[in-house]
Amino acid sequence: MRILSRYVLKAHIAPALAGLALFYFVLSMDFIVDYLDLFIGKGVPGLAVLEAFILSLAWMTVLAVPMAVMVAVLTAFGRLSGDNEITAAKATGINVFSLMLPVLIAAAVTTAALFYFGNHVLPAANYRLKTLLVDIHKIRPLATIEPGILTELPGGLTIVVDRLDPLTSEIFQVKIHKIEGGEPLQTIVARRGVVSTSQAESLLRLELFEGEIHEIDPEDPTRFSRLLFDRHVINIQQDAAAFVRSEEARRGDRELSMGELKTRMDERDVVIEESIGKLASGLDDQLTGLLDIADGTAELPAATAFRSARSRALRDADSEARSINNARRSRRQLEVEYHKKFSIPFSCIVFVLVGAPLGIRTRRGGVGIGAGIGMLFFLVYYLFLIGGEQLGDRGMVSPALVMWAPNVIFSGIGIFLTLATCLEWQMRPMARVLDFILRVPTERARAGSTE
Repeated sequence: MRILSRYVLKAHIAPALAGLALFYFVLSMDFIVDYLDLFIGKGVPGLAVLEAFILSLAWMTVLAVPMAVMVAVLTAFGRLSGDNEITAAKATGINVFSLMLPVLIAAAVTTAALFYFGNHVLPAANYRLKTLLVDIHKIRPLATIEPGILTELPGGLTIVVDRLDPLTSEIFQVKIHKIEGGEPLQTIVARRGVVSTSQAESLLRLELFEGEIHEIDPEDPTRFSRLLFDRHVINIQQDAAAFVRSEEARRGDRELSMGELKTRMDERDVVIEESIGKLASGLDDQLTGLLDIADGTAELPAATAFRSARSRALRDADSEARSINNARRSRRQLEVEYHKKFSIPFSCIVFVLVGAPLGIRTRRGGVGIGAGIGMLFFLVYYLFLIGGEQLGDRGMVSPALVMWAPNVIFSGIGIFLTLATCLEWQMRPMARVLDFILRVPTERARAGSTE
């Protein structure tokens, strides 16, 4: 059995590496285009762009590894079945589950490693990527601009555009706000504009055409001026022409380890308890005042003061209620992220339970067949995960339940298929369904190999 276990595990190595490379490529295609645009079209230093891409590989790893496991299991067991090695093992009295056991152990080790990676390496990589993008934005404010999204510029300016052309550096339907003291004092609206930079003078030049300038007098807010222009130029002095790394940025949910997530959840619980206490105390004070007025013990001036205090208490109650809702929503999001760190790595074990019997069923097919079927199953799994995340964030379902639901469902399917394969259950309707699903890609692969 030791020799056979090593043989089965060895059969998984090549398809696992091929699947990992394939899914890395698929997941990174969109980002490669974006990062090349930062480097070539927007002048961001090449080392910074390379670092951003390498850091992005961290979150890709969390998704690519379970998919690679599924591809490896489907391909390896499909080849073993196609070469009649599964049949030979059965003839010598070896159960199919005995062949799956070393793969399940390897999947458990992979799950533990992926969990460690997701809990320690991934948050640090996400945080470093976040600070890097903030630094890129400082030296190239328009490098990260997206249509329809408000972007901050140096000098207290914010800009939003409807459309942009990266090749010509043109922006369309531009709206710029100048903020001072938290209030928008000036608004510039233009039909189009052109963006240019000066490396020598560290200037960002915005040349706007066919627009208006709306300005409020800071000393007299009732006064308002409106100026039409055909061409208007804004020169923005940037802080530095050189790329300087910083280390300050607020950590989001995905930049936290499980311990840090648990700490923040406890903090939200404290906020909720304090807000509920304040709300109950305010209601108690109001009830006491109402009872005094009803009993006639409160004097008229006191009753008048009470009505004023009641208005303040209602405002305070509304504020505390919003604070409770915000804290609960934030806690739900933290709890969703907390359980996600467990559930995604655990999918490696789940995919072995599903993939091994399906691979035995396919009998023939290389990495292409495994990748196709693996992508299909992982797509369904991922849709369950994303949908569950939305339901958990909104409080419609328990975060723990929705994050573990895909694993529970697929584990049930995998255990059923594994038992059916090991015990050789006769399930003709199920077999017809599986044949229909698996026959098309298998026949295409065979046709391609004969051409």
